[in-house]
Amino acid sequence: MKNQNLCKKLFLILLLGLSLQLTLQAQENEYEFLKGPLTTAKDFTVEVFDAMPSEDYSFKPTEDVRTFAAQAYHIAYSLEWFSNQLKGKPIQWAPGDENDMNKDELIKYVTEQFDTLIEIVINSEQSGQFTAGVLGVLRHNSHHRGQMVTYLRTNGIAPPAYK
Repeated sequence: MKNQNLCKKLFLILLLGLSLQLTLQAQENEYEFLKGPLTTAKDFTVEVFDAMPSEDYSFKPTEDVRTFAAQAYHIAYSLEWFSNQLKGKPIQWAPGDENDMNKDELIKYVTEQFDTLIEIVINSEQSGQFTAGVLGVLRHNSHHRGQMVTYLRTNGIAPPAYK
């Protein structure tokens, strides 16, 4: 009889411990798995920004498209805008002069905005709508980064290797 009670108590303690462990795991960063892909997107984007010489940031392949600097600014500003959307604190879309920053300023700006985005994502609760928002950010970034790769190639510059 004593052995049965002891076994029941040990079983309940084990069950309680397992339940607590599962609860704690569920409360950990649910989006931690996105940190790697977001960091890769940041690193690749910065490499693309860095590949274009400073003096060529005003380049645009045709008159009806953005300059390389404006593309870079658009990526950085959109990250800031999307981050505020994801935080539930939307800001008005008001990018201002997209050609106002130099290469170093744009690299700093995009790095800061990616770091902010990554922090928001890994500290957010998982939901379908939030996940769709993050995928939208990555898709938008890839689209404009791809355009910038074309600008590099048009200038005879080999773009960074795809990551």
